[in-house]
Amino acid sequence: MLSRTPKVDEAEKSLPGHIRRHAMMRILDQFLYPTKSHLQLEQMISGMIRRGYLCRNIAAVAYQRNLDDAGRTDFTAVARNAGNAALVSSVIGCSGTGKSTAVEAILQSYPQAIYHPDYHHAQLVWLKVECPHDGSVKNLCTNFFRAVDDALGTDYQQLYVKSRSSAESMLGDIARVSALHSIGLLVIDEIQHLEKSRSGGAAKMLNFFVTLTNVIKVPVLFIGTPKALELFQPTMRSARRAAQFGSLEWGRFSCVSNDETASDWEKFFKRLWKLQWFKSPTPYTQEMMSLFWDLTQGIAHIAVALFYLSQARAVIASREILDSSLIIKTYQEELAMVHPMISALKSGREERILKYADLDVPTESIRMQAAIQESPPEDVEDSTLSSGQEPSKRNRLVDTLINIGIGKDIASIVAEQALEERPDDDIFSLVAYIKELQEKEEPRPAKSRTKVSKIQPTFLDGDLRLLRDDDLNISYQNFKANGVVVDMLAYI
Repeated sequence: MLSRTPKVDEAEKSLPGHIRRHAMMRILDQFLYPTKSHLQLEQMISGMIRRGYLCRNIAAVAYQRNLDDAGRTDFTAVARNAGNAALVSSVIGCSGTGKSTAVEAILQSYPQAIYHPDYHHAQLVWLKVECPHDGSVKNLCTNFFRAVDDALGTDYQQLYVKSRSSAESMLGDIARVSALHSIGLLVIDEIQHLEKSRSGGAAKMLNFFVTLTNVIKVPVLFIGTPKALELFQPTMRSARRAAQFGSLEWGRFSCVSNDETASDWEKFFKRLWKLQWFKSPTPYTQEMMSLFWDLTQGIAHIAVALFYLSQARAVIASREILDSSLIIKTYQEELAMVHPMISALKSGREERILKYADLDVPTESIRMQAAIQESPPEDVEDSTLSSGQEPSKRNRLVDTLINIGIGKDIASIVAEQALEERPDDDIFSLVAYIKELQEKEEPRPAKSRTKVSKIQPTFLDGDLRLLRDDDLNISYQNFKANGVVVDMLAYI
């Protein structure tokens, strides 16, 4: 259920590079390879939800008592003792390791909202709230009401969030809404941002969540980077208070295997390497896996970003091969912002690693980085509107393209380009034109008048072209490791 692999349609491999690049973007948000850590996290979340509901049956008298307790408790007062019954846990790891993605994938396996008609009760099985980047406690409260409204279609944000409302005044409202809708699990993501909060707001907010679990038995799961530990230590007296139900340290992929089976990193990388939009995909090699490990240090998000950006570069340059020189050049030029973090991880020194623990590469910036690699065509949206095409014709063309095997996410882009270039053609002529476009190679500047047909590379296992490198020493070591170079000293 947790595994997610984007589909690579064969029909898309023949599309022009500037369109294929849109299909490649699926790698960034539609790829998830679950590991043992994902299963452990699923068991923890499953236990928290079910354990928290044991004493909150809406058919029992205790449910009404729970609502009364939420109404009588003064949540503005800072709780000094979290108690031992608090269903509070945490997932801690550096940015880019997939913490939030894993939690979201697990939560999606549960229905978020369930309506019980016999009791006129709208139940929220889980609610995920993101802590604002500025660490504002008031904005965090606002995000809570907005998340509830999005899940249930209510208007709590309009009801409780006023211009003069303070965070303290909204805490009691959060507690009542949590009890009223029987929230099964409250997930607070990016909890380390509370570190930026002033006037002790972070301490009050963390104590509020712990008190919430003690009074109305709502389990709370914190997700954050190692900086979040600095919040837990003084506020909850010890990290144990943030791990009542088993805390997880969400680390990087390990490249070391404890048994005869492949390591998690090797399994992850092999699955990722198959997602190539090339007519002749570059075969997997141990050398390439080692290179990616050296450049990403097992951080999933950076590995996926590097793979996508490198593939986009190859397609734009009409050189459909992923070799070490292309990978290194992409890493050096387009992922320069993560170089300090990778250097710290290579050093193995904890003080350097913690310094860059919050360094992240937003997915949107990766999309934009790939988009500026090549000058884009004119704005297809404006040109489509100016051409006077009716939406019905465009929609019918999009549906037809989907039926012939072009992905939904890029069918509209292909349709808009065809309508721009052939505004007067009918649907069948447009489809025929697009199929011609699939077979048409991207033009390259001609150096001579002699017309030379372009040859697409086809690779075999142990292909020497995959072993060579611009650095002669690296090429020699690769040849020697694969038995191409014979060690003559053994025969002397």
